[in-house]
Amino acid sequence: MPPRLPSAAPLSRLAPKKPLDLFFCPACSIWRLSYPTRPAPAKPLRIPELRRLSPRARRKASSLASSTAINAPVEVLPRYREVYSALERLKTDAGSYVNLSRIQLALRGLEGHDAVVRVAVLSLGEQKAARKLVRLLLADPLGEKERWEQLLEESGVEDERGLLVRYGEEGEPQSQNLLLRTLSVPSRVLRRNNLEILISTLNLNVAGPGRPPNIDRPKDAILVPTLQTPTSFSGRMTPVTHPVHRALLLGSGLQDAVEYGRYTAGEVDSDTDADTVKLAISMPAPETEPHQSASDSFAIVDPQLASKSLDTFRTSIAESVAYEHGWFRSGMPAISEWLEQDAKTPEGAMKPAVKSLIVSLLDDAEANLMAEDAQRLAELVGSSVPEHSKQAILDSLKIWAENAHTELRDQLDIAFAGKHWRKITWWKLFWRVDDVAMIMTDVLERRWLQGAERGIIYVAGRLDEATSPRSAPAFSTPAAAPHAEQPEVQQARFGMLPPPPTAAELAAEDQKLEDDIDAPTMIPHPNPWPQYIPLARATLSATSVPTLQALAQKLVLQTLSTVSLTSALSALMFVSISTTSAFEAGGIAALGLVWSLRRMQRRWEDARNGWEEEVREEGRRTLKSTEERMRGRVEEVGRVVGDVEGAEERRAARGAVERVRDALERTGS
Repeated sequence: MPPRLPSAAPLSRLAPKKPLDLFFCPACSIWRLSYPTRPAPAKPLRIPELRRLSPRARRKASSLASSTAINAPVEVLPRYREVYSALERLKTDAGSYVNLSRIQLALRGLEGHDAVVRVAVLSLGEQKAARKLVRLLLADPLGEKERWEQLLEESGVEDERGLLVRYGEEGEPQSQNLLLRTLSVPSRVLRRNNLEILISTLNLNVAGPGRPPNIDRPKDAILVPTLQTPTSFSGRMTPVTHPVHRALLLGSGLQDAVEYGRYTAGEVDSDTDADTVKLAISMPAPETEPHQSASDSFAIVDPQLASKSLDTFRTSIAESVAYEHGWFRSGMPAISEWLEQDAKTPEGAMKPAVKSLIVSLLDDAEANLMAEDAQRLAELVGSSVPEHSKQAILDSLKIWAENAHTELRDQLDIAFAGKHWRKITWWKLFWRVDDVAMIMTDVLERRWLQGAERGIIYVAGRLDEATSPRSAPAFSTPAAAPHAEQPEVQQARFGMLPPPPTAAELAAEDQKLEDDIDAPTMIPHPNPWPQYIPLARATLSATSVPTLQALAQKLVLQTLSTVSLTSALSALMFVSISTTSAFEAGGIAALGLVWSLRRMQRRWEDARNGWEEEVREEGRRTLKSTEERMRGRVEEVGRVVGDVEGAEERRAARGAVERVRDALERTGS
């Protein structure tokens, strides 16, 4: 029921001579007051004049409904307010486990005194068959054939878009803002039961058990059909969901019945009861009246016989007996009874269709929560490691740590005592200064924790094997068909030349090379083992090696510069001072040579010994960090850890479901 608007009496005193117009807004379904636009007054009202106005005329603007309001307030009956609030909370707390479109339909069913029940008639083939069935259900046998019946029987290009049939006068104009094409039908069935009928089709091309995960469940696809709706004048179509309370599926022949059975093969029988989803199969009517009721989950109908009987009765009332006989033989009474059974509302109670929708939503939410719990439990149990496997991995890790420390000590001793390391002693720097970086990098690449890196990969592989579920072999040899023709392959022998490539193979190879060149660079995925060792090796190579290379070049340059300077100074003293002997002048050059070489030796040997200690210490730190990291991972996967965040979310969803059930029970409907 639309919200109550304030009285229009005070507004009429402000404009007594202007006519009052009412218009219906199809976008928000709210009746509003409107006045024709009039020019602004030449002289604005002063404050004293405004004060003389009635207090009701000067009410706040928030108390009046805006003419452009979209989310207008709704009116909910007092006995349904608790259920309405609980459903709103369910939409927030359990939005991942329920269908939001069906929740919105349930909320709309609680608004107002008489909720509209929407029934979908979905054809498993062409939509024309569903239109004919709806026409037979709504037609008045005592009246002449009306124009809306012809419109339903006609087929056009826009038939696949879907059609909404609602009660109304036949000539009533339809709003252009609606996302779904509508047809007003003056049918007593629609008016008496407050029904809307959505006509569309259902795609059964997806099998039930082998359904891809991104395809909706059969129940959701049936009760929340997706229709293609134009969004602009350009003809672009957008899928829009239209939830319904109940659905009638119409198939033709046994083939559609079998396809429907395959489509719903993975569904539980309780998920789609006969009161919500009913299957009608179009087949030739038997000679006698079939015993069918509205509570059956399927029915056999003959629309051709029903249409012929209806036309015969309209031609002459004397054919009433033939009409009744043909009508009951066609199976239409069971469909008509099913259509109207949940639409009638007991006095002071909730509509059965609305209540069934709410109960179905709660059942689906609980089923989805149970499935989520089972999946999480399976993941947690699968990720746990038995105690004996855990102890075996820890023992392997302990052995790896001992071997890694031994390797670090022995390999570095061998490297620093080898001939390659002796090539960069201080007195060989004059001709080996450019080889410093190469020799140090070679020590890191060949002698620094190479075996330890391979060993930790092995330990990580054992851990990954213990935590991974058992799976079937990746490659299997399929059994050949008994009568399949196998191509004859010549067995290759030793010394035999390979066959020349064909033109197709050469073209495929060229295309592969072009694809490899044009393909973008892929970012590698992180490895499942700790990366401390390669990262530490890369850090040492990038930081310490260039520093020692620069120091070696600097020391060589300083030594040569000092020796050259002192030699020039001694020669200058010998030439310029006649009393200076060659021995005295040579002493200055010898002093500069000895001092520069001693400085070079001391600084270079200190730097080289410091680098050796740094490499050893960095190796010990790296091994310790790697061992602690792997031990932590073993302890982490060795125990079952609950999904705290997911458990809290599911607990809140269960609480929301229980609140809706309690509120529904307290209504007494």
